[in-house]
Amino acid sequence: MAAFTAEHRTFLRELFQDRVRFDRRERKLYSHDVAAMPDLIKPFLGKTLADAVVQPETEGELVQLVKWARSEGVALTPRGKATSGYGGVIPVRGGVVVDFYRLRDIVQIDSANLTVTVQPGISWQALDRELLKAGLTLRLYPTSYPASTVGGWLAQGGAGIGSYEYGYFRENVVAARVVLPNGEVREFQGAELELIADAGGITGLISEITLRVQRYAPLEVMAVACPDARSLQQLVTALISQELPIWSLLYINPRMAALKNRAPARRHDEHAPEIGRASCRERV
Repeated sequence: MAAFTAEHRTFLRELFQDRVRFDRRERKLYSHDVAAMPDLIKPFLGKTLADAVVQPETEGELVQLVKWARSEGVALTPRGKATSGYGGVIPVRGGVVVDFYRLRDIVQIDSANLTVTVQPGISWQALDRELLKAGLTLRLYPTSYPASTVGGWLAQGGAGIGSYEYGYFRENVVAARVVLPNGEVREFQGAELELIADAGGITGLISEITLRVQRYAPLEVMAVACPDARSLQQLVTALISQELPIWSLLYINPRMAALKNRAPARRHDEHAPEIGRASCRERV
């Protein structure tokens, strides 16, 4: 990668105005995720401090940034809310961290076809709140629902709450618009989405996503206790064979329940603290 120069800073200031940062402390905050890298791995990562942090507001700005970065040999690292903990947002070659915080609008809610089109920086919680106003809700979401982003989960990949019924997140995406490394904007659909999902932003910068949603309906929560692992396996096998209408299936073992009981009640946003404690017999 090319050295970061004063000319590079000038270009970024002109493009992003007050939405670019060069302060070392802020760059350091944007150069890691929620987890600490193991000491054995750190020596192999090289330079992990971003040279700049930018917050684009439009797809057009992403296009300009990508074309400039390619011509100047500057590395780009896309960043949602950095909740995965696997190091995908660490700028191992310095360069520019692209923070998608300002790209968080809902483009369209299609109640007839049960889809929603969003910008990548919207959080799952914010999206779900708007869907509820239209009588809709998410098919599935990650356990980091309050903070993580739609674009981040497509780039990271995986399963979450609701995946028992709806599978991996990639299977619930209809299309994704992506700014490719040459600055071209392309929409990926169907099997082509394999090039975007789980790729960590290597294929390009995601600028828009259309995903499937479902109509809102209240859920009934049920807890079942199993005396041992074999019984648990037999239970899950029976549930699958009977094709029961189960949306999500969660598991907690006695040790996890005991630790949960020892931990202080969690508070988040406007939600009330947790009521009650976990029981090995009630929550297994």
